[in-house]
Amino acid sequence: MLSNKLFAFLLTLFATSVFATSVALAQSNWPMAGGPEGRWTVSGPQPPLNFSVRTNQNIQWKTTLPEGGQSGITIFDDMVFLSVMKPWTPQHDPDELKAQQDEILKRKAVILEAIDKEIIDFNIPYAALHSSYKGHHAQINDLITKRVQMLLDEDPKQNVNKLQERVRRFHPKVKELESEQRKLTSQMDRIRIEYSGDYAAIQKAKTDVELKIRNLPSLKGADIVGYCLDANTGEILWSVTLKGSVEGPYNYGFSDSSSPTPISDGRHVWFVNASGSMGCSTVDGQLVWFREWAPSAKAPFNKQFEPILSGDWILNVEPLPNDDPRKKKEGERKWNYLRAINKKTGKTEWISEDAITHYNTPVVGNLNGQPYVLQGRGGPHQVPERPNGLSLTKLFGEDAGKALWHWDPQEETPFGALANQHWDNQFAYWLKTGHLKLAVLDSKTGIQLHEHDLLSRATTTFWDRDKQSYETLHEQTIRGIVDLRHTNIVAEGYFYFLIRDKWQVARVNVATGRTEYLELPSQIHPSAQGVNAWTFNEVQPNDTRNSRGFDVAQDPRIKLGGFTKSFLGAPTVVNGRIYFTSMTGLVYVLDAKARNFNRSAILAVNDLGPIGQTWTANSISYANGRLFHRTMKEVICIGEVK
Repeated sequence: MLSNKLFAFLLTLFATSVFATSVALAQSNWPMAGGPEGRWTVSGPQPPLNFSVRTNQNIQWKTTLPEGGQSGITIFDDMVFLSVMKPWTPQHDPDELKAQQDEILKRKAVILEAIDKEIIDFNIPYAALHSSYKGHHAQINDLITKRVQMLLDEDPKQNVNKLQERVRRFHPKVKELESEQRKLTSQMDRIRIEYSGDYAAIQKAKTDVELKIRNLPSLKGADIVGYCLDANTGEILWSVTLKGSVEGPYNYGFSDSSSPTPISDGRHVWFVNASGSMGCSTVDGQLVWFREWAPSAKAPFNKQFEPILSGDWILNVEPLPNDDPRKKKEGERKWNYLRAINKKTGKTEWISEDAITHYNTPVVGNLNGQPYVLQGRGGPHQVPERPNGLSLTKLFGEDAGKALWHWDPQEETPFGALANQHWDNQFAYWLKTGHLKLAVLDSKTGIQLHEHDLLSRATTTFWDRDKQSYETLHEQTIRGIVDLRHTNIVAEGYFYFLIRDKWQVARVNVATGRTEYLELPSQIHPSAQGVNAWTFNEVQPNDTRNSRGFDVAQDPRIKLGGFTKSFLGAPTVVNGRIYFTSMTGLVYVLDAKARNFNRSAILAVNDLGPIGQTWTANSISYANGRLFHRTMKEVICIGEVK
């Protein structure tokens, strides 16, 4: 009989070797959201630097999807896996329903324009009347002051208050001005009443339209469909439907039930539904097992946790089972925990000691030859998991699920764990978005080594609108930034992150704290010479219609361009190049090894489709020298086309 300790040691050794072997074998595949090692970093044959769906440059194939979705793309051998929301099938005639939807949205646009006009129509005349009123008031005060002073000069012992009242009652000019003031007040009151009535009517019309939008049929759902495509042709080979228990709007809050990326080991594929289910199928589409759980949220919200494959475990984020004694401390709101699921059976192997925010994606790695995962707690909307901070959790062996260390920031940070939680065998990172700082921790101990101020003594490279060229300034105090984007990656000794609403990307040297900001073009347009021209700070509405023309994303926050109020997919590093995508379907390629983070660091700006008609919140995937991406409407394979 083996002792418990020896058995645990052998299990750990086996799991570690499996983990290392699987990584080595998978370098030509993309088996889960973060790639072969779950770190969004890979090396291999060089994919095209430049590509375009608009001009069909280096596009090997495109496949139309029946519905929108948010999952990343998994590639194994000659198979591509992804998921979409269950295709919306209207109960009524689709063409009639689409026309109805279009009419409602047009009506809303007319109402919004009417509101703007009503505000202008009120402000201009009211402001003019109010200005005259203030002018009369100033004249009255001046007249009274001067007259009272004359009377005091004649007799200083007189009561000032009584003098002021007497002048106000009997001075002819004052009486005239006050009479005009009363007329002005009456006119302003009449404008207010008219405006109030008109504005209330328009607002009611707006509310009615928004109610009609919300009541459009089948804009909510809980089920997803997992697809397998041929990686060489884009042909759909098979599909499987996964039921969900929590219904939510399509693409609401920048997420939906289809957000989790599938996992594959080449023999099986695991699809995950954020609305509460997981299914294992063979790679030819035969269901092996299916499990369900009750999600903690009322609907999938923000970019969800990405499931991770490590050895024989699938790591998922779920609430505790009802019989877990830890539920007593949670109160009314369910906490989420990292759960290891046996990939062969669907059974739970262990549940993490520490909680994890459900829209934090941990990153796996090795420390002292052992596999660990870094998980985060804390975030917006009063997530219940506490305390805020990080835990490095062991994946295999006797202490699987236990934290090697815990780290809590000194202050509450509103968006701390709204991120991919990057780390390596030297450092772990915590982006203090509420305080605009980066904490750097020792991976072995969890002790904080540095705290870098991201706004002081920074270098910024920006597009000068007057000079029509890039300019660089050093030793700057960065202003006007209210939030840092959760989208981040660690590469070549730098922590890279996006700036919300600014079309900016920044990087901080993790050792020195030197921070550099770089403005990016917001859109690209073809020029007469056939070369894309860059434009900057160009905000425009974006189309959130599916391939059948239905608008399945009613949330107005995701209809804007660039990095505005969007939870974008994680950047991907391929051979030292950083790829990341805006909500409008622009794919930026940056040189992670650039000595200076300026114009020269922007290697390319590519597109995934037409301007104003391309929506995505996904990461790029890589396999065998090709890139794979998706939009609301289609899957795209990018590779050298001769």
